Amino acid sequence: MKEKDLVTDYKEQQVVYYAEKEDNSIGPIQTGSYMSGHYLDEFFRIMGNLERSFYEKLQDQRISPVSLYMTLEELTLPELASRVRIPRWKVKRHLEMRHFKRIRVSLLQRYAEVFNIPVANFFQVIRTRQDGQWRMGYQAKTELAGRLTISQERTNNPLIVITKPEEIQP
Repeated sequence: MKEKDLVTDYKEQQVVYYAEKEDNSIGPIQTGSYMSGHYLDEFFRIMGNLERSFYEKLQDQRISPVSLYMTLEELTLPELASRVRIPRWKVKRHLEMRHFKRIRVSLLQRYAEVFNIPVANFFQVIRTRQDGQWRMGYQAKTELAGRLTISQERTNNPLIVITKPEEIQP
């Protein structure tokens, strides 16, 4: 491939390719990643829309938190069943809210470990500020919007998480 065919203006993610240069020699060129430069913004837009739609479904009780996190973590049903160490049919049932309501706390802990979240997150939606944009539905006073962030800390109890808003100092 020719050097001119590989050049992509994307400073955020640089890669090194070996290509044929103008003088017919082959050597390294540093350029922006073609995939990142052309498709990354579209990917994040699509994933953001998917995440918003799944949060809406969760709030309407059309899916369970297990379904939400399985989608966000891009896990398949067999992968999740294997990681949680339960049969696929049980995981499939837990994707529905009516069956999720009957899950034992010990099983919720196993799901939480797989999703790398505290168990409390199955029962709350925490909306935070990310990259200067409020995620759906976060209620805060507009004058604080640019200076407020929410953080979570794990505790020694795997069922408890400390969630706290913090004002960012200028």
